Amino acid sequence: MNSNKACCWILTILVGGFVLTMLLIGWGISRAMSNGFSAKLASNVAVQENSWLVFNISGPIADYNSEPDLGPLGGGRGSSLNDMVRALKLAETDPDVSGVILRPRGATGMASLRELRQALLSFRETDKPIYAHLDVATDRDYYLASVADTILLMPGRLSGINFGGMAYSNTYVKGTFEKLGIKFHVLHAGRYKGAYEDLAKDSMSTDLRESLVTLFADLYETYVRETAEARTGLTYAALDHELKEGQELIVSAGTCLKNGYVDRLEDWPVLRKRLQGDAEEFNAVSPSSYVNSKHTVKVESTQNEIAVLHAQGAIEFGDDEGMFDDENITVKEFNKQLDALAEDENVKAVVVRVTSPGGSALASKQILEAARRLNEQKPLIVSMGGVAASGGYYISLAADKIVAQPNTITGSIGVVSVFPSAEELYKKIGAREETISIGRWANFFRIDEGLGPDQERVLMSLMDTVYAEFRDDVTAGRGLSAAALDTIAEGRVWTGTQALARGLVDTLGGVDVAIAIAVREAALGPDDYKISYYPERDDVFAFFVKHFASQLRLIDTAGQKLEMLNDPAAILAYVKNFFNRMEFVQTLLPVTLDQ
Repeated sequence: MNSNKACCWILTILVGGFVLTMLLIGWGISRAMSNGFSAKLASNVAVQENSWLVFNISGPIADYNSEPDLGPLGGGRGSSLNDMVRALKLAETDPDVSGVILRPRGATGMASLRELRQALLSFRETDKPIYAHLDVATDRDYYLASVADTILLMPGRLSGINFGGMAYSNTYVKGTFEKLGIKFHVLHAGRYKGAYEDLAKDSMSTDLRESLVTLFADLYETYVRETAEARTGLTYAALDHELKEGQELIVSAGTCLKNGYVDRLEDWPVLRKRLQGDAEEFNAVSPSSYVNSKHTVKVESTQNEIAVLHAQGAIEFGDDEGMFDDENITVKEFNKQLDALAEDENVKAVVVRVTSPGGSALASKQILEAARRLNEQKPLIVSMGGVAASGGYYISLAADKIVAQPNTITGSIGVVSVFPSAEELYKKIGAREETISIGRWANFFRIDEGLGPDQERVLMSLMDTVYAEFRDDVTAGRGLSAAALDTIAEGRVWTGTQALARGLVDTLGGVDVAIAIAVREAALGPDDYKISYYPERDDVFAFFVKHFASQLRLIDTAGQKLEMLNDPAAILAYVKNFFNRMEFVQTLLPVTLDQ
């Protein structure tokens, strides 16, 4: 046994023991919480008088989080967009909440930020103030901060705002894999469907570039217009000039104040002390803690329920280990949830919040069929998050209405497949494939040979069939003619605004708009329903099971990659894994965009 394998085995044994120990601890905590211990955790802390709702935001904002908030014991993963929007709504009429403080530091995800901005704009209609405090901010941070009554920036030479604009780049690695003796064969149904082209081309295709240029132009327009509209004295032309012609990489604090980008230069401790007033300490509460503190207070007077079901991540089949994975959408678990909501008599309408770049074409089709079964029994509305494209758009087609943000990424109606071949790698390592087969297709894919014309013909025929079915489902679900769809499909991506103009979505807005439509479709009065969110929060034991099982898999994966570094056979086994996937025909967004 070489040293790498020995290391992997030792790690696996140690982690396995650790996982078993932590599962026992989790079981103990779960039992303790069932006996009242949960009252001592952060999720049930009472909100004090003169509290400030503080939004510390960095990186992407998760739509929804089903993990329990264990306070000092961990879990929760911070405030989700769902927590933030609900917290703002509750705080509007809460006398204990004095106002809101925004502290964005590298926030990303323009559609999520816009949804949060809309909730903040609603909150701003109350008499309670919104402060935004920045130190070194990005243009995304400023997009969020622009809705505040007062924007403050840390004084000094190191503070400022980076109006970086929008860009997308991708590394094309065809030549890299060729040096290893590996070639990727990528087939597309849809001329703009550029998924995986970085594996098979040396540069971006003209069609994909055209699609992305159009997409980014609209995203940029929405950003500049809405940011300028939110700030008195800041014009579209001034902000557009700063982004396109600005002379400073980081616009200095003094320049920001001079140009009206901010209202005052002030350190965070100074602001905090001023807002604290005569109180003994500054009372800050996060959105997730605030929502959890209010969860047990409200007593519902109706059984009528509007269910909001979150669909986050890539779409895949999953397997028996799917119960440990809440990062993706698996057919078994998601369809079980759809069927349960369909049969629940208290649920009068369902809003599915889709945030997904797609994935397996077959899995997407199966989810669509389950959504159709649900819609036969009750209204179904889709709310699109930051991205709901390709398979993410496919699973939305059963909805009575589709709601998207202006800067949602959607569309991408097309199909892609990718297969590697390793003829040259076989020669380099002296390997030879010997097979025995009966049946024309038994040995259809040969990793030691290229993709021949017969294989490509059969595969393209299958993909064309899947694409045709995708198009048929779009025309049926959206009431579009085949001719109209031809001009907007072909794998092309659109913003929510562009999708609305082309009939791919029905209206613009966030999940609040989708809920309002669901209430109307279910013929419910304004006080005759409650909102429930799914999947329901995990209990503590389930949280420990999922969390530590995923850590064990992470260690195992790292060990496998460690073996690959010095083992050509392991590399070959990894490449062969492409042929073992059931979901080799993909409805997947062609690019990963960090807006």
